[in-house]
Amino acid sequence: MMEPFLKLDYNKFNQKNLNKILSKFGNPKKLRILYISTYKPNYTRTDSVLELFKKNKIKFKSVLTGKSKLKYFKAIYNLIKYQKDYDVIFVGFRGQEILPLIKLFSKKPIIFDSFVSIYDTLCFDRKILKPESFIGHLLKSYEIFLCKISKIVLVDTKTHKDYFEKEFNTKNIDYLYVGCNEKIFRPIKIKKRKSEKIVFWYGTKGPLKLQGAEIILKAAKLCEKNKKIKFVLVGPIKQKYQALIKELKISNIKFIDWIPYDKLPKEINKSDLCLGGHFSNINKAKRVIPGKVFQFLACNKPIIIGDNPANKELFKSNKLIYFVKMNDEKALANKILGLLG
Repeated sequence: MMEPFLKLDYNKFNQKNLNKILSKFGNPKKLRILYISTYKPNYTRTDSVLELFKKNKIKFKSVLTGKSKLKYFKAIYNLIKYQKDYDVIFVGFRGQEILPLIKLFSKKPIIFDSFVSIYDTLCFDRKILKPESFIGHLLKSYEIFLCKISKIVLVDTKTHKDYFEKEFNTKNIDYLYVGCNEKIFRPIKIKKRKSEKIVFWYGTKGPLKLQGAEIILKAAKLCEKNKKIKFVLVGPIKQKYQALIKELKISNIKFIDWIPYDKLPKEINKSDLCLGGHFSNINKAKRVIPGKVFQFLACNKPIIIGDNPANKELFKSNKLIYFVKMNDEKALANKILGLLG
């Protein structure tokens, strides 16, 4: 029986859609996949895709180079070394830098897990480049090229698929929801203080603006009236928003710079409410479902998420899921106070 907060069982969808995608290259149970990633080995997307392979009993070999200075060399070396042992190459996140090299050194079909758009990320999300600039145009052309040299390009939601098809004029886009490794993220019994109600959130440096870190800080300030509510925010948010924190004089937040991936489930389980997001008004934030949402759900924690098309593909407000207007600290604070007050 499907959970009351789900419109669609994303685990079943992912398993079914993965088989559909792989069947384009032969019998999924007989195919041999070479999975290559030059990003963090335990990144949420990588972890969930490899776990999905295992669930579907897909034969695969993973090449995870991590942050090594020789990561591209290691990836190509293994690509050549195992060329007789695989039928399809699966280029995992973040493969934009190495994909052309892989295409150069192998004639095998490529499934490229773009996950998100680098053009969108650098031009509209982080605004490092102007889309109308020469480099902006070049980046968009490069992304179109990556789509052309791949048999299938994967993203994380149907909303994102629609964006890719329109923005890059391509039809070979499909999607797998992020999900998570539910062997790691699961409910854990933890003794908690009855005098406190913990609101938990974590994020990384790059997408802090996208995730709405500023909105979270302002909402926390508005929640100070309830002395029981305490926020635990993990990531470089204190360094990035030092001036705002000083200006607001927030007293109800515990800042943690970093938590190892394997310790995250314990921290999540300590909380009473989790902030899934995204809470900014950036267009990309409306097209993605944060990986942390799936992790929080796997730990059976109530979550506040942004009221946007991507989140509404899977979720409805019921039991564990609560929608909130994006880019609105008052709405977020009122939702937190209503749930924990």
